[in-house]
Amino acid sequence: MEEARVRFFNKVNKTETCWLWTGSQDSYGYGHLRHIEKTYKSHRFSWLLAGNTIPEGHLMRHKCRNRHCVNPEHLETGTHQDNMNDRIRDDTLNDWNRGINHSMVKLTEEQVRVIRANPDNKTYTELGKKYGVNRATISRIIHRITWKHLT
Repeated sequence: MEEARVRFFNKVNKTETCWLWTGSQDSYGYGHLRHIEKTYKSHRFSWLLAGNTIPEGHLMRHKCRNRHCVNPEHLETGTHQDNMNDRIRDDTLNDWNRGINHSMVKLTEEQVRVIRANPDNKTYTELGKKYGVNRATISRIIHRITWKHLT
């Protein structure tokens, strides 16, 4: 287990408050690592490394509200309902995969604003070529199907 501890902490940046995971992440932005033929979320692994257990049916919750944090002092176990209540309270229910947080994002918020303003009156196809996306992506941006959180 000592080797796993060393490998784990080689991918942690300890700040004054949070311990930030610098290793690989899943599509939701949570860190993960392999240990003995199993993949663990980095915050769960940290909790277990600290000598804690996770009750059956519970998941890990970030008290600091930072999904990159693996500081066991900032973690607690809870039910799925507890986690949903946290997300409703913090108004983060739909933030994980929005705009620049999306795992496949190609545009910045500023580019989206320029596309919507379309100062040169370009076609969707021309805008798509300029920004490296297809015309359907441009259409979804302009019609606020995507990036609808931007004003």
